[in-house]
Amino acid sequence: FYFWLDLISTFSMVIEMPWFVQLFGGGGDGGEGGGGIDSTVDAGTQAANNLKVLRILRMVRLVRLAKLYKYFSAKQSSNAPYNSNSMKAASSDSLDLFPPGSHVGAEMSDRTTKKVIVGILVMLIGIPLLQADEVAYRNKFAMMTVFESRLLLLDGIDNGEVENWEFAESLFVESTDCIDITYSGFKDGLVKEAIMPKGRARMRELRLDAMEVITVSDASLVHSMTSVFDITGRVREEAILGILLTSFVIILLGLGMVSFTKDVHNLVIVPIEHMIQLVREISENPLGKDLSLRAGDNNNKQKDDGMETTLLIRTISKIAGLMRVGFGEAGADIIGKNLNITHGTDAINLLGTGRKIHSIFGFCDVRQFTDTTECLQEEVMLFVNRIAHILHSIVVQCDGAANKNIGDAFLLTWKVNTAGKDPQQITSCVDHNYVADKALYSFVKTMIEMSKHEDFLCNFSPRALAELYERMPGYKCRIGCGLHFGWAIEGAIGSSKKIDASYISPHVNMSESLEGATKDYGVPILMSEPFYKLLSPEAAAGCRKVDSVKKREGNDVTTNLYTFDIDLSIDFADEEEKKKKKSNKNDRARKKKRPVAANRKTQFSLVSDDHGADRNSYGSLSDGLGKLPRIKISNDFPNVWNTDEDILQVTAHFTDGMRSIFSDGMDAMSSGDYDNARMNFLQVLDETDGNDGPSRYMLARINAVKTNRSCMG
Repeated sequence: FYFWLDLISTFSMVIEMPWFVQLFGGGGDGGEGGGGIDSTVDAGTQAANNLKVLRILRMVRLVRLAKLYKYFSAKQSSNAPYNSNSMKAASSDSLDLFPPGSHVGAEMSDRTTKKVIVGILVMLIGIPLLQADEVAYRNKFAMMTVFESRLLLLDGIDNGEVENWEFAESLFVESTDCIDITYSGFKDGLVKEAIMPKGRARMRELRLDAMEVITVSDASLVHSMTSVFDITGRVREEAILGILLTSFVIILLGLGMVSFTKDVHNLVIVPIEHMIQLVREISENPLGKDLSLRAGDNNNKQKDDGMETTLLIRTISKIAGLMRVGFGEAGADIIGKNLNITHGTDAINLLGTGRKIHSIFGFCDVRQFTDTTECLQEEVMLFVNRIAHILHSIVVQCDGAANKNIGDAFLLTWKVNTAGKDPQQITSCVDHNYVADKALYSFVKTMIEMSKHEDFLCNFSPRALAELYERMPGYKCRIGCGLHFGWAIEGAIGSSKKIDASYISPHVNMSESLEGATKDYGVPILMSEPFYKLLSPEAAAGCRKVDSVKKREGNDVTTNLYTFDIDLSIDFADEEEKKKKKSNKNDRARKKKRPVAANRKTQFSLVSDDHGADRNSYGSLSDGLGKLPRIKISNDFPNVWNTDEDILQVTAHFTDGMRSIFSDGMDAMSSGDYDNARMNFLQVLDETDGNDGPSRYMLARINAVKTNRSCMG
C-alpha cells in the first residue's frame, strides 16, 4: 500500500516541471491567429481548465504526508514497552504492567488508516471536479473591450471607430448570453441600449437568480456600461453539480461506513459470533461436536492469521475437547448446564442430584499388570495408553463411551434407550439398536486387534523388553472383560476441588465381579444373564452358558453366566501376511485394467489418511504413542457375526456340537450326576486340546465335591 503511495507521490512531481506547466497551464498566444475576442475568451477558458487540472494533480502530492504516519507508527512500535522483542525477555510480573499489543487492534488501526488516506485523497480529487467554474471574469473582460471602444468615441465620432465599436458589441452579444446592454453618461448621440438578437430571453421572463448584472465604468464613474446576462444554464449546471457533489459525498461516506463496518464485522463480530455458536453447540450437545485434540487433524489446520480472536476460538475448542475427554459421556449434562449461555449462571454448578439411566457396563482388566509395571517402569504409561487407544477407538465406533481409566482397568458404557419401558419388556434387538451386540463385538474385536498389533503394544526400549520377557517368557498382552446390563445413577462424584463424572450402582460392581471371575473360569469374556438376553440370535449362537450362580449370599435366586468362545492363540501375523500377499496380487491385476483410484478415508478409520500415507496397518505418529494402528470395523449388525473374517476365524475352533456336549455336562452336574458330567467335560477338553477353561473349572469343582464327600464318608 505504502509503495503505491510513494509511487504516485513521485509521479506527482512531474507537474512542477516548466515544460509541463507551459504545455498545460499556459497558454499560448490566443490572439496571434487574429481570432479577436472569441479566441481570447476560448484561450482563457482553456487555460482556466488546465490550471484547474493542475491544482487537482498538485493535491496528489499530499499522499507524501501518509509516509509520516508510516514512519510514526514504526517508531512507536519500536519504542513501545510491550513490543514482541521486549516481551521475550520480560518477566511474568511485567505482563500485568505492559500487556502485549493486540494483533486485532493493530490490524484494525492499519486498515482504518489506509482507508482514511484513500478516502481523503478521493475527496480532494473528486470535489473540485464537481464544482462549477467561475465565468464572471470572462464576461467582464469582454465588456471592457466593448466599453473601451465606446469611450474612444468621446473624442470625436469617427466612422471607423464607430464600426469598430459596433463590431465589438455585436461580437460580444453573439459570444455571450447577454440579454440587455445599457450605456450611461454618454452624450455622443449614439444608442444607449443595444438591440438583442431574436430568441434571447427577456428580463421579465427570468427569475432574479437566473440573471447576472455586471457594470463597468471609467475612472471618473461618469460613463458606465451595464449588461444583464442569462445564467440559466450555469444555474442548471451548478444545481446538477451540487446534486452530484452531494451524491458523491453520500456515496463516499456510505462506502467508508460499509468498509469500516466490514472490518469490524470480519475481525471482531464474526469471530465472537463463532465463539458463541461454538459454546451453544457444545452446551446443547457436548458429545456431538467433533473437537479433535490431534495436532494432525484437519480441524486444527486452520489459517494461522495471528489474531487473538482466532486463538480464542481454538482455545475454546481445545477446552471443550479436554472437558469432553475428561468428563466423558457421564459428564455431558454437567458440561451442557455450565456452558448454557441462555439459562446458565455465573457460578460453576458441578454437584447435585444424579440421573437414573439404564446401560450396559463393560469392565476390562489387563492381565499380569503388576509384573508388567515392575518391568516397564516409566514406559508403562505408553503400554496402558496403547491398549486404551485400541479399546476406546473401537468402543466409540460401536456407539459406546469410555468412562473410567483405573490404571490396569477400564470401565465402558453403552446407554440403552428404554423409552419409558420396563427394561424387562425389551425383547427385540431393534428396540435398542443392537446395543448388546455392539458391546460384545467391541470387546471381541479389541482382543483380536491386540493380538494383531502385539508389536505396537510392546514397542519398548531394549532394557524394558529384556526385563519383560525374562520375567514372563513368551509374554502376550491379554485382557479380561465382564459385561452386564442394569440401572445406574449418573452424575458428578467428589467436591468442588475435584470431581469425577461416573456411575453409582451395584450393576457397575457386577461387571467388575464378572471380569474378576474370568480368571476362575479361564475365559476372556464373561456375561450376565440380563446382558445375554439383549443379544441377537446371531450373537447368542456363539455364546455358551458356563455356570449358574446365586445373585446374593442367602438368596436362592440364581442367574446364569455366559461366555463367548474365542481362540486368541491364532497367529494373526501369518494370516495378515497371507492377506497382504493376496491383496498385492489383486492390486497388480487391477492396475492392469484401470488406473489406481486416489486413497479415500473411510468413516471408520481411526487415524486420518493424510499426507498420502501408505495403506498399511499403521497410521501416522500421534500422541507420542508411535505409529497408531489403523483399525476398520463394520457396523452391519447383526450380520457382522457371520461376515467378519476375524470373528469367524477366532470362533471356528468351538462348534455347536461341543457347546451341546458342554451343556449336557452342566445339566448332569446340576442333577448330581457327576460321573456323566465329568465325561462330557473331558470330551470337550479332548476336542480343544485341553484349552477349554470352563471345562477345567467344572472338573475342578467336581473333584472338590468328591473330595469333600470322601472326607465326610
